[in-house]
Amino acid sequence: MTQQERQGWLIVASLFFVLLLVFGSGYNTVAVFVPALLRAFPRWSRAEVALLPSLLALAAGVSVLPIGWLLDRVEARLVMVFGAAASGSAFLVASRASSLFPMVAAYLLLGVGISAATVLPASLVLANWFEARRGLAMGVAISGTTVGGMVMTLVASSVILGLGWRIAYIALGLPMIVAVVPLVALTVRSRPPGTAKLNVAQSAGGLEGFETPDALLSRSFWMLVIANLCFGLAAAGAVVHMVAYLEGVGYKANTAALAMSLFFGFAALGKVAMGYVADRISARLALAADFAATALAFVMVFGARKLLLLAMFIVLFGVAAAAPLVLLPLLVAESLGRRRYGVLGALTGIAGTVGATIGPVVAGRIFDMTNSYVGAFELFILLDIIGAVAAFACQPYSSQQARALPISPVSASA
Repeated sequence: MTQQERQGWLIVASLFFVLLLVFGSGYNTVAVFVPALLRAFPRWSRAEVALLPSLLALAAGVSVLPIGWLLDRVEARLVMVFGAAASGSAFLVASRASSLFPMVAAYLLLGVGISAATVLPASLVLANWFEARRGLAMGVAISGTTVGGMVMTLVASSVILGLGWRIAYIALGLPMIVAVVPLVALTVRSRPPGTAKLNVAQSAGGLEGFETPDALLSRSFWMLVIANLCFGLAAAGAVVHMVAYLEGVGYKANTAALAMSLFFGFAALGKVAMGYVADRISARLALAADFAATALAFVMVFGARKLLLLAMFIVLFGVAAAAPLVLLPLLVAESLGRRRYGVLGALTGIAGTVGATIGPVVAGRIFDMTNSYVGAFELFILLDIIGAVAAFACQPYSSQQARALPISPVSASA
C-alpha cells in the first residue's frame, strides 16, 4: 500500500467518526428528544415539537447549494470545521432553551452545521482521493450516519434518563467541538498532495442522458419527484415520532430507544443489501419492492404492543426505510442518464427535502387532532404505495431513447 493510499484510508476512518458524531448525534437522535421535550414543556403540542426536525431538514436542504459552491473554492476541512463547530454550538444552545424560539434557532443552526460537516464534503473528499475503490471508501465512511444513529440513540437515551435532556444535549454537542474539529483539521484534505484541482464542471457531453429541459418533459423525472416526496414524508414522519409512539403503546423509554437503535443497525444493512439487489434486478424494481416492504412494515406497527410484531417491524422497517437513500440516486442515473446527473439529482431530491420537512409536522398534527398515530401510519402506508407505483412507472433511459429514434425508410417499408 502506497503512502497516498494509507493517508486516504486514514481520511476514510476520520470521516466515519465525523459522520457518526455529527450526523448520528445531530439528526438521528431527534426521536429520543421528542418525548423528553414533550414532558419538559407540556404546553408544547406534538406538532410544535415535530417542527424542530422539520426545520433541521429544511435548513440542511436549503444550505446544500451554498455549501457546495463554497467547497469548490476553499479547503473542505475548513467547511467541515465550521459545520462541526456550528452543530456542537447548536446543541449547547438547545441545552439552555426554555421556550420554543431558541430551540427552533438551535435546530436551524444544526441543519446548516450537519450539511457543512457531513455527507456532501465527505463525498467530495473521497471522490478526489479514490479511483478504483471509491465506492468501498464512500460506503465505509457514509455508513457512519446509520452506525451513529444506532450508537448515539442509546447514548442520548441513557443520559436523558439519568441526567436529563439538557445534559444530554451538552453530552452530544461537546464532542463535536472538542473531538471532531481537531480530527478534521489534522486529517482531512480535499485532495492528495501534488494533484491538480478537481474540475467539477468538466464537460459531460460524452455521457448518455437527457439534457435538463428534455428531462423535465419526461415521465420518469416526475415519477422520481413523486417517489422522493413520498419517501421523505413517510420516512421522516415515522422515524421522528417512533419513540413517542412506542412509549404510548406501553414500552419504557429505554426499550423504545433500543428499538430505534436496532432500526438504525438494520438500516445500515439495508443500504448495502438493496444496492446489491438493484445491481441485479434494476433500481426501478428494487425501489418499487422497497416501498412495498415499507408499507407492509407500517401494517405490522399497528400490532407493536406484541413483542414479536415489534421485532418483525424493526427488522423489515429498518432494512427498507433507509434504502431509498441509495436506490433513488441509482434510479436517476438509470432513468435520466448521467449527462446532467448532478442537476437532475438535485432537482428530484428537493421533493425529498420538502417531504422530510413536512412529514414530522403532519404526523404530529394528526396526533394532536385524534390523540393517536393511527391516522399518520395509514397515511404513510398510502404514500409508500404511491411511491412504489411511481418507481415502477419510471422508464430506463435506453428504452426511452430507442422509442425516440426516427424510423428509417428501409425499416418503414419492411
